Amino acid sequence: MSPQVNKKYSLHDLELLISYFLRWGVSFAGFTILLGWVWMLRQENPRLTTFTDYHPQPLLESLHWAVLTNDRPMLICLLGLGILVTLPVLRVLMTAVLFFKQKELRLGTMALVVFAILVASFLLGIEI
Repeated sequence: MSPQVNKKYSLHDLELLISYFLRWGVSFAGFTILLGWVWMLRQENPRLTTFTDYHPQPLLESLHWAVLTNDRPMLICLLGLGILVTLPVLRVLMTAVLFFKQKELRLGTMALVVFAILVASFLLGIEI
């Protein structure tokens, strides 16, 4: 009976690890975005205060322009957004690991399929 109890505790610990990972990840991403916004507002020409019209721009173009102009506040904001967007995807992957550890092969396989679909949707949605 003792090995069963240890197995449940290790699974519970893994669930707690996932929970802590998400909580700290969202907090870190939010802090990173906030840091980028504050830095943007402290620049000589703050874009956030003069923003009037929205023009869609591909992500890679924004990233390339920020690197070329050495726009560190924008790069920090994009990093925070990237972290925030990837957290749910990592949650699905961690849940698949949890299911496989519980010997739930069907649920683990379904979670991996969902993970693959999420990654494919991100890759298909990127405008190059």
